[in-house]
Amino acid sequence: MLPPEEPAQIEALFARLGQPATAEVLTLYTTLGGMATMDGAFWRLWSLKEVSRANQGPPSEWGVQFADFLTHSHVFRLRTTASGQSEVFADPLHPDSPPVRVAASLSEFFALYRQHPDQALQQR
Repeated sequence: MLPPEEPAQIEALFARLGQPATAEVLTLYTTLGGMATMDGAFWRLWSLKEVSRANQGPPSEWGVQFADFLTHSHVFRLRTTASGQSEVFADPLHPDSPPVRVAASLSEFFALYRQHPDQALQQR
């Protein structure tokens, strides 16, 4: 586990990437700054440095890439909603398909992940 990040750094990075840092994102990254290695389900939360590197170029309408499953075989995104939550999307297996919404919020994603990791990580 990586050390927590400062709120100002989180807010600045997400603003630069075109997605305001929601309260959920701030709570996540001020609690855990990322994961150096995958967990037992092969999922990994990226550090802010990795988030910055992965999101080069113009902002995506599908949100900010922030995590992966099976060493980048599946990438997850956060997109800020009008209600101020962070939807979680998974990039598709087929490049011509849009990302798939996995959860309506980070809280919902982690609840699903705790109870049914395969369902949260492989919904495509």
